[in-house]
Amino acid sequence: MTAPASADLDLTVILVNYRSLGNVEARLRSDALSGQHVIVVDNGDDPDGVKRVCGAHDATALLLGQNLGFAAAVNRAVDSAGAPATRPWLLLNPDVDLDRTQLATLALHLQPGVTGVAPLLAGADGRLQVGAAGGPLTLGSVTAYFLFLSHLLPWLHGMFLTRRQSTRAQDVDWLCMACLLLAPDAFERFGPVPEDELVYAEDVAWGTAATVRGARFRLAPEVTVRHDRGSSGAGARWIGALERLCRRRLGGWRGRAAIAAIRVGLGVRRALGRTVT
Repeated sequence: MTAPASADLDLTVILVNYRSLGNVEARLRSDALSGQHVIVVDNGDDPDGVKRVCGAHDATALLLGQNLGFAAAVNRAVDSAGAPATRPWLLLNPDVDLDRTQLATLALHLQPGVTGVAPLLAGADGRLQVGAAGGPLTLGSVTAYFLFLSHLLPWLHGMFLTRRQSTRAQDVDWLCMACLLLAPDAFERFGPVPEDELVYAEDVAWGTAATVRGARFRLAPEVTVRHDRGSSGAGARWIGALERLCRRRLGGWRGRAAIAAIRVGLGVRRALGRTVT
């Protein structure tokens, strides 16, 4: 198979702006988004700036008036595009540097039966970021990742894939929404992004729930994109969101045990001087 030609790519792209107008403008200037249907959602940050850059690059400005969070911004953009959707969706963080060739390669994976595809993510230093994809949300998968079992046993996929696993994986249970190409009917079939999750937990929440209902997600390890600010995994808000998700989804003693595994694993990482992401 060969990657689709530039003229064959016809996508609806969603960019969410919050203190990132310079990056939004850089994405709009990029060859990857040239000719695409781009919706820029301003999360109550700079409506005049968003209108200006959208006007200069033939994009649609969606002004929310307040910061409703990433998930709500995506959902409002999806609603504004109307249904049924006929074009694939591209969710793209403004700080992700994606070129046309990489996008075309991702599109190659979006075959019938595949719900979504995403690349590997790398920081400015070139090191792969944990959090591009992962396994199911279960007590076993949480324990496997945070207590290092999936590092010792590479065939055992935890809630997050390790860097080594990410370079070899294809089918996964969820994908990071920093750069995520989705089938046109993804939101119609599997619902909106949950708005009660914060930072990265909405990726895990939506993807794992969709997988249970029959979605199929694929990581494309041959594509690596630069994601400059992929460091939220080290923050208290991300950890809190992840723990709340485990408590809601797993419940009872399983939820408590998963949270304990997260805290022990993060504590060991900090003691060893390792970053969380």
